[in-house]
Amino acid sequence: MHLKLIQFCLLFSLVHTAGAITPIVDESELLPNKDQERATEIILHIIENYHYRTRLLDDELSSDIFDSYLKSMDPNKSFFTYADIDEFENYRYSLDDALDDAELDTAFIIFRRYRTRVQERVEFALAQLKGEFDFSVDEDYQFDRSEQIWPTDLEQNEIWRKRVKNDFLNLKLTDKTEDEIRETLSKRYQRLTTSTLQFNTSDIFQLFVNAYTSSIEPHTSYFSPRT
Repeated sequence: MHLKLIQFCLLFSLVHTAGAITPIVDESELLPNKDQERATEIILHIIENYHYRTRLLDDELSSDIFDSYLKSMDPNKSFFTYADIDEFENYRYSLDDALDDAELDTAFIIFRRYRTRVQERVEFALAQLKGEFDFSVDEDYQFDRSEQIWPTDLEQNEIWRKRVKNDFLNLKLTDKTEDEIRETLSKRYQRLTTSTLQFNTSDIFQLFVNAYTSSIEPHTSYFSPRT
């Protein structure tokens, strides 16, 4: 009797979870909480005392965590600008101390900036779709920018202008009409904003903690409750 009740509750929960729509999270909610601070203390204790690979939580590791965290959000350097990264450099060698104190504000500050930049880039892309494209111009678009330096604001605009133009051309080659192309790309870009705005505090915490664990050993990961 009890087993059947448990099975029914589990099934009911899974069905509703599968059909649930992930809500948009207001920026004011993107703040660390006490449970995450406590979880940080526990994770550090486990890693430092029981993980097979030991690595001192120092400035060198802090720098690796910093780079890993940025890469987890913006691997192709499509959103952050040089000015953003220059500002964030103040955190490069302090993340070890922050983790040691279970202080997570820096991670959330950086993510909130990322969220803003995504919205700005999508707005720029949508504006580009309202114009016309000159495909007679001889220019190229670099897909992989992971090894490039972080772009300035103006360079980011140029990167996204070419990205939209390239996306438009690829669909044009499939014989879609221009109206169909604009509709398809509008939905594609808007999904970028939607997926980013759905990140909650647990998701951000997972990103940051994984930047820490992967800097120690690439196959060590933390999963948020939702994951």
